[in-house]
This record gives sequence, structure tokens and C-alpha cells, in this order.
Amino acid sequence: MTWWKQAAKHWLAPVAVLVVVGGCGGETPTATALPSVPVKPAPLPETSAPAAPPIGLTPLPSAEEVQQAAPGGRADPFAPLVGVEAADAQDPTTGLALTGVLLVGDQKRAIVTTPNGSGVICVGADGRCGADASLLLPTGWSVLSIDVERGCIRFALKDEPQDPFCIA
Repeated sequence: MTWWKQAAKHWLAPVAVLVVVGGCGGETPTATALPSVPVKPAPLPETSAPAAPPIGLTPLPSAEEVQQAAPGGRADPFAPLVGVEAADAQDPTTGLALTGVLLVGDQKRAIVTTPNGSGVICVGADGRCGADASLLLPTGWSVLSIDVERGCIRFALKDEPQDPFCIA
């Protein structure tokens, strides 16, 4: 067995060197040209942007144009309009003027002006739409019904129904 070890040392080492050197040989690759750096074109002279082709749409007005066309609202929306003939219903008994009626959710309301002030009243014993709302009706008056479709309201004085009155 010793002869085998000696043969392996003398013959295998040179063969391994030949295999390694032979594997590294071969053709030398040719150099490839790298892509050239793109040249930035010279800037074009200043021109305005081309107009968009007409497609039949009207441009929206600017915020300033809208604000100028519709100046601020009224300070008191319940105040009578100046220079406009009033179409309010006036009840001579209560001194109440009915300005409008509306439906808020399922609750019918009437916009009124009374000697006590202006505001909204609802169907109920004192006409208030909430416990913290101001009292607009005179003592003893209550709201029996509000007819939103006809623009009418019906009061009761000490539980006695009164004739309805409507916006003229």
C-alpha cells in the first residue's frame, strides 16, 4: 500500500495542476463598447403652453369671482326684507307674523316674528321646539298644527282652537 500513496503523490498532483490551468485557459474575451452617454439637447426658446383643444366645456369661475357674485348673507335671516313687499301672514289677535313653514326631519316648524322676537315654533303647548328654546308665543297660546304644504298654522288660546292663518 505504500506504493499506492507514492504513486498518488507523484502522479495526481501534476494532473490536478494541468486540469486547473487548462480550465482557466481559452479565448480572451473581446472588449465591448459601452453605450455612449446621451447628449442633453439644447433648451428650446420660451413659448407659451399650447392651448387645450376646445371640447365644449365652460371653465369654472375662480373663488374670487364666486365671492364677488354672491356677497355675504343677511345678519338676521328673520328680519324683514328691505325693499321687498312682505307676503307674511299677520295674525291681528297675537301680533304674530308667519314668515314660512318647513319640515326638519319629521318635525314641522314655522318661522315667525312676534313682539317677543323672531324664531321658530313647533307644535306643542308653548310652541317651543326644545326645552332650551326661547318662548315666542304670548301666555296661554299653543300651536295645534302646522300645514307645511299649504303654508298654514293653527293656534289654540287656552285650549280653544282658533282659525288657521296662512302665508298670503
